[in-house]
Parts: sequence; structure tokens; C-alpha cells
Amino acid sequence: MKNIIKGLIAVVLVLFIIGCSTEYLDPVPKTSLSDLTVFDTKDRIVAQVNGLYAFMKSGAFLGGRFFVYNDVRCENFIPKSSNLVTNFATWNHSVVSSTNEVQNLWSAIYAAVNAINVFLDGLTTRWDEGKLNEIITEAEYNQYKSEAFTLRAICYFSLLQMYSKPYNQGNGINQGVPLRLKAMKSSGENDLAPSTVAEVYAQIMDDLNNAESLAIANYTTDLLNTTRIHKNTIIALKTRVLLHMHNWPGVVGESAKIVSSSAPFKATSGVQHELNPSYSDIFAPPYTSKESIFSMPFTTTNTPGTQNGLPHYYSPASSESYYLVTAAGSTFDSMHPSDARKTMLVTDAQGRYFLGKFLDFTNLTNYAPVIRYAEVLLNRAEALVRSGSAVTQEAVDLLNAVRTRSYASGAYVLADFATPDDFYNAILLERNIEFLGEGIRNMDCMRLSLTIPAKDGGSMGTVDAIAPGSATYIWPVPVNELNFNKLMTPNN
Repeated sequence: MKNIIKGLIAVVLVLFIIGCSTEYLDPVPKTSLSDLTVFDTKDRIVAQVNGLYAFMKSGAFLGGRFFVYNDVRCENFIPKSSNLVTNFATWNHSVVSSTNEVQNLWSAIYAAVNAINVFLDGLTTRWDEGKLNEIITEAEYNQYKSEAFTLRAICYFSLLQMYSKPYNQGNGINQGVPLRLKAMKSSGENDLAPSTVAEVYAQIMDDLNNAESLAIANYTTDLLNTTRIHKNTIIALKTRVLLHMHNWPGVVGESAKIVSSSAPFKATSGVQHELNPSYSDIFAPPYTSKESIFSMPFTTTNTPGTQNGLPHYYSPASSESYYLVTAAGSTFDSMHPSDARKTMLVTDAQGRYFLGKFLDFTNLTNYAPVIRYAEVLLNRAEALVRSGSAVTQEAVDLLNAVRTRSYASGAYVLADFATPDDFYNAILLERNIEFLGEGIRNMDCMRLSLTIPAKDGGSMGTVDAIAPGSATYIWPVPVNELNFNKLMTPNN
């Protein structure tokens, strides 16, 4: 926590707009102000909301690296370089408590958490004291709180994916992470024992439920609907969280709020989400299709930073990127040659295949997709079968909606699935193909306590499979946290 505190004491006294592109919210000048005045005008309050998103967009977090960690831990990618700064230790499962990515992700997420807590504390206190009556409306107050609650939920969910055993191992009884819900304004507040996985998930759901009750239904532009939190963003995230908790009825209930009961499964309320007709266009400017529920935006003047953005790790132009495993039995091999998700792949001079989703290596302006509507449909499909222990026509139709968008002749029929396990295997494969490079693969393996597959990286070496009970199945608690939080304990 020492590294966090150095920056966070200052954060309390500064508008959270440093490094944030203000084109996504109402722009205000970048300036440092006393915390006694940062709530004096609506512009200053909005600037702080801007800043919360800026913390989330950190290159060490949702600006890029979090997604990369969750993909390269699994079986689909081989690194060009063994340079440790490019997550090679994550790829070959050799991270320790002092490894940079282990420490940097933890610090980036808790920095975001504290910024959110500081904002919530200041906003709520001043509202309760009647000091914001002539500054913002009650609807605006509710919306800002909704955004903050949702962002905090994303932070804690993200921490659990890397540093804690999955919920289904012991029904959440294992060690989670320190649940910091109050603003830290001094290093004397470092000491906090970790909560259990179940307790952290309960807080995540509390934040999302509170956020949903306060959230706006939609904004006036596609850009804002893609880059700021609204009601459907929250519902979509709830389907993901509940899927990880194995709360199948919960996923079915939440997804029913926004998914129509029959094809083409367009959203029934709020932002009119739907699958984009073209898979490749989701990842092309302006990045604001109705499928893109929530993304981290970037511009030429507002990037995730060198060696952080998704193009750095997936573009063939980068000397430190990752290319796809193409051996027999690989995810690449399982994709039909006519599948749009395969035809949009690109090759380098050596004939190696790279993702075509994030190619702006020069400017790093590719948006980082946090959650898409395709995931909500697949979450619902899986939960329908798991909750009823039987494959239904609706579940098959939902799977086909995503699959045939890219592979028109690949539709399944109900008879293709003799058992629910056949359906689970099909949907996990579809998710693996659909979300390559978007951070879903490792999360899918872990939520089901599946073995992380072995991989053959050629000249980069072979990597053994990681069983769910292995100490390396999750990342260790960072050494800085253990050193400066006297109540924290190792997680393995």
C-alpha cells in the first residue's frame, strides 16, 4: 500500500482530471483545487467524475493490461519477446509477489477504489448538508453516485479474478481482498484484513444493485452510451458477476431485463443494444456500436501509454506482441475458414496470425472493450441451461445469434446437444473465439475451476498446465501490500 498512499493523499486535494480526456464528459480546465472547493460548481463535480474514469483507464488496469493478463495466462497466445515488461512472467506462470504486473495492477485498482471512495464521501456529505442544492439536481446526484458505485464494483470484481480463488471453490469461503469502502486520507489507514471471496462478491452486488436503482436509462449520444455508466451497463455487469457466483437463476433474471425473448434478441429497455451486423466493425472507429455496452475510450492525445495499450500486445507491428497458437486442436484451428472472426486476423512476414481487433499501434487509439452485448446473450444462454439442467431452444438460439453473426452456416440445432455438457463445451468454445484478446478466457477457466491449459511456445518454451488447486492458479498478494498492511496475509 505504500506506493498507493504516496499518490492518494494528494488525490484527496486534487480534481481527478489528470490524464483524462474531457471530451467524454462536460469539459472543464485541468486545475488543482482544495477539497473544500471541488464541489463548489457542477463543472468541478463533473471533473471529478471524469477523473474516476481516468483512474479506470490506467494502462495498468482497464487501459489494456488487465485484459492482456487474462488472455495470455491461457492457451491461445505466444509472445514474440521474453522481455519481462511485456507480461512474459504472466504468460509462463512465473510471477511472484514482487513481479511488476502483480504489484502494478493491485496498486492501480486500489488507487481507483480510493478515488471513488473519496468522491462518494465528499459528494454524499455535501448533499446531505444541503450544500449542493443550487449546484446539481437530485437526478444528477443520483447518476454520479451510480457511476461511482459501478466503477467500484468493477474494481473489486477485477481484483478477485487475479488474486483470489474462484467463488465456486468453497462457495466463497476463501481469502478475498481488503474491502476498502472508506476514503483513505493518511498512511495510518493501511491496516485492513482481507474479506472473504463471498463478502467481496456481496459488496459488488450491493454496489451494482444500488447503482441500478439510481442510474440514468441512456444518454443522448452513442459515445456517451459506450463510455459512461447507464442502467443497462449495470445490468450487463450483473450477469457477468452472477455467472461467476454460479447464481444461474440470477443471471437469467437480470438478463431478462434487457434481452428480448426471441431473435434477434435486441435490448428491450434503455439503450437499444443489439449485436452489430459486422463483427470487425465493432473494433473500428468510432467504436460506438449498439453492441459496445461499456468501453474505455482513447484518442491520439489521451492514450493508455507505451507498453500498456491493447495494440502494443496484439498488433503485428509491435516487437513485443502476442500471436495466435495455430496447432491442431487450438482455438484458431477450431475456427471455420469462413468465420469472420478468423478472416479478420492479420499475418506478419513470418506468416504468424495476430488479432485484427486492435491494430492502431502508432497512436494506441483502439478502445478497450470492457463488456459487449454478445457476452450478455451468451451469459443468458449458459445460465438457462445450467439453471434447468437441460438444453432449451432459447439457449441454442442465443448461442446461434452470436455464432452465425460471424459464421453464417454454423448454426446449431437442439439435437446437436445430447447432454448439457455438450452445450457447455460449445458455449465455452464460442466464448473463447468471440472474445479473443478481450480478457474473458482466463475468467471463464477460473469461474468454472477448469485447469489452465498447457502451451507450447516454441522458442519461448513450454508451459505446464495449471490445476485449480495449484498455488500458481491465482496471483500472489503483492509484497508491498504485505509489507505495509499488517493485517494482510498471503493468499496461497
